[in-house]
Order: sequence, then structure tokens, then C-alpha cells
Amino acid sequence: MERNEILEEFFIDLQKAIGRTLKIEKRLRPDDLENIVSVDAAYRGELMAVAAVKWSLRRGEVMDEKTMICKPPYPYVPGLLFLREGPPMLKLVKEFEDWQLLLVDAHGILHPRRMGLAVFLGFILDKPAIGLAKSLLVGEEELGEIFGRVFVRGEALGYWFKPKGSRKFYASPGYMVDVDQIPEIVSILGLRYPEALRRADMLSKKALRDFTKQS
Repeated sequence: MERNEILEEFFIDLQKAIGRTLKIEKRLRPDDLENIVSVDAAYRGELMAVAAVKWSLRRGEVMDEKTMICKPPYPYVPGLLFLREGPPMLKLVKEFEDWQLLLVDAHGILHPRRMGLAVFLGFILDKPAIGLAKSLLVGEEELGEIFGRVFVRGEALGYWFKPKGSRKFYASPGYMVDVDQIPEIVSILGLRYPEALRRADMLSKKALRDFTKQS
């Protein structure tokens, strides 16, 4: 599929419009967290695999998992990842029930237009969501040993985390989550890159390998 400049300009304007009008009436209660869903994508050639995992926080194990192999619905465009990964991720996540928080391998409001993939998925699903990314798109990092805030034009929009023996990652609200709730939520998830997201990452890569072998 080729890029379409008119379509991209429309979706950039849509991001800005939603960002101006987005109002969150309900907020996540961390004490209510029991089950979470994580979602990630992997690529090989012209194919993508999306994996979604339902994870029990109490038992620390997978409750259910789903994968999908497809062609990306749109080329990669910096800042518009939701066009590429949003539709297949949404289709998978909607198949799960009884969960309280969505973890997305992407940014939330820690995004040039404050409208990363985690914002769109949470908004469309009307469920709490957090974006967790391995690289920073925008912002300045506060100094710290294990974690610190990330500021954009003087406003804290997310946090960086560097657990001992692990790589740094960045967490920011997607939907129904406040910035100041991020450290508590990450602590509940184990104060490291969440195991549920690691599972989704491995599952998406495995799905591609298995599909390639069968082709």
C-alpha cells in the first residue's frame, strides 16, 4: 500500500482535534487491577503479526492469548503508528472480556501530538490504557536512579524507568489513567517492563516464524 498525503494530513488533524476535546470522566483504580491485556506487533517482509495476551496479575500467568497474521493496513509513518497497528490490535483485544487495563507496546500521550497508539486504543475501547515504549519520541528526562518524569514543554507527560539489569522504557497514560498514577501502576506490574508485554512480543514473533515455515 502506498502512502497518501491527503489521508495523513486528515489523520494528523484528527489527532489534534481529539486531543483538544478528549475528556476522561472515569479513572483507573489501581486497587481494582486483576487482569490486564497486552498487545504487540512484529514484522517480517510484507507481513505483520499481532499478539494479544490476557494476563492474571494475581497468578502471574497467561489466561488467554490470540494472534493474527495480516498485511499492515498502512505504511509506517512516524507519529501515525495507529494507522498501521491500531486496526488489527483493536480486532484482537475486543475478543477478550473481564480485564481492567490495556498495555500497548507504543506511546500514550508522550507523543508529539499527545495522541499515541495507546490513546486511540483506550479511547475506542473506553478502557484504561498505558503506552510502554522502548525509545523516546519527544521530551526531556528528569534525572533519577531508577525512574523519573519526562517533560514536554514543562509539563510531565510520562515517566522513564530503568530497572536494575534491564533496558530503559518509557510509560505514559493512554486513557483513563493520570500521569501521577504511572509509578504505582508500574510497581504493581513488577517495577520492570511488564511480563505480559514480553509474552506478547515473543508470541507475535513466534506466530511469524510458524507462518513462514508453513508457507
